[in-house]
Amino acid sequence: MYIIACIAFLTGLAVGGSILYLRQRKLRMEELGKAAAMTEDILADRKLCVSAPGDELLLARIENQLVRIQEMLDGRRKEAEESRDEIQKLISEIAHQMRTPLANIESYTCLLRDAAENTEAGDEPDKTGQERQQYLAALEESERKLHFLVDSFVKMARLEQHIIQIRKDETDLLKTVQNVFGQIQNRAEEKGIRFQIRMPERAVCAHDPNWLGEALFNILDNAVKYSKPGGSIEVTLQQNEMFTKFQVRDHGLGIEAGEENQIFWRFYRGRRVTVQEGFGLGLYLAREIIRLHGGFVTAKRMEQGLLIEVNLPL
Repeated sequence: MYIIACIAFLTGLAVGGSILYLRQRKLRMEELGKAAAMTEDILADRKLCVSAPGDELLLARIENQLVRIQEMLDGRRKEAEESRDEIQKLISEIAHQMRTPLANIESYTCLLRDAAENTEAGDEPDKTGQERQQYLAALEESERKLHFLVDSFVKMARLEQHIIQIRKDETDLLKTVQNVFGQIQNRAEEKGIRFQIRMPERAVCAHDPNWLGEALFNILDNAVKYSKPGGSIEVTLQQNEMFTKFQVRDHGLGIEAGEENQIFWRFYRGRRVTVQEGFGLGLYLAREIIRLHGGFVTAKRMEQGLLIEVNLPL
C-alpha cells in the first residue's frame, strides 16, 4: 500500500508539474506575442499603451523598455525635424541677405558696361570716368558686404557645430582690448565719435585673443553703428574677485522694452532700426564666443542708448 501511495503521489506530482509547465509556457507565449505586437506598433509609429498587470513581471519589464525606446525615438525625430526646419530657415535667410549685394553687383556691372560703350561712342571722357569711379566704389561696397556675410556665416556654422576650439593662451587682457580699439578707430572717426575709456593699469584674464577680440569688436562696432554722429561711447574695464567686467555704454538708438535678450538672437535687428546697415549677426557671434570662454553677456536699456556688459571668469 505504501508503494502504491508513493507511486500515486509521484504520478500526481509529475502531472501537476506538466500542467504548471504548460500553463507557464502558454503565458510566456502570450507575453511574447504581446511584445511582438508592441514592436509592430513602434515600427508603424503607433502610440504604445501599457497594459501589463503588476504580477506579469517579464511583460511589464518588456513593455517599460519598449515605451522608453519609443520615447527616445520620438525625441530624436523631433530633434531631426527642428534641425531640418532650422536649416531651411537659415538657407532662406542667407539667400535673403545676399540678394541685395548681388543685385547691386549686377546693376553696377551693367552700368559700367554702358559707360564703356558710351566712351567708345565718343561721349565726354571726364563724365564717363567719374561715373566709372562711382560704379566701382559701389561694386567694392557690395563685394565687402558679401565677404562680411560669408565670413560671418562660416564663423556662425563653426560655432554652432562646436568646431571652434577656444585656446586661452593669452592672459594680458589690456593688450587684446587695445588691439580692438585699433580696429574700430577708423569707423569711429568717420562718425566723429569719441571714446571715454576707463581701464586699470593691469588686467589679467586667460582668453583666446583672436576670438575674444572678435566678440569685443562686434560689441564696439554695434555701439558705433547705432550712435549719432559726434556722440560718445563709454568703455569701462574692471575686475573683482570673480569676474572681469567689460562695459560698453552708448547714447544712440537704443532698444525697446523686451528686446534685452532678443538682440543676441541670430539675424535679429531691433524694432527701432531703420536705415542702419547690418545683418543681425554681430551680437549673436559675440554672445557665443563669450559663452565658450565660460562667461556671459547682458544688455540693459538706458534712458538714452544701451549698456552691454561682458563678464568673464577669472
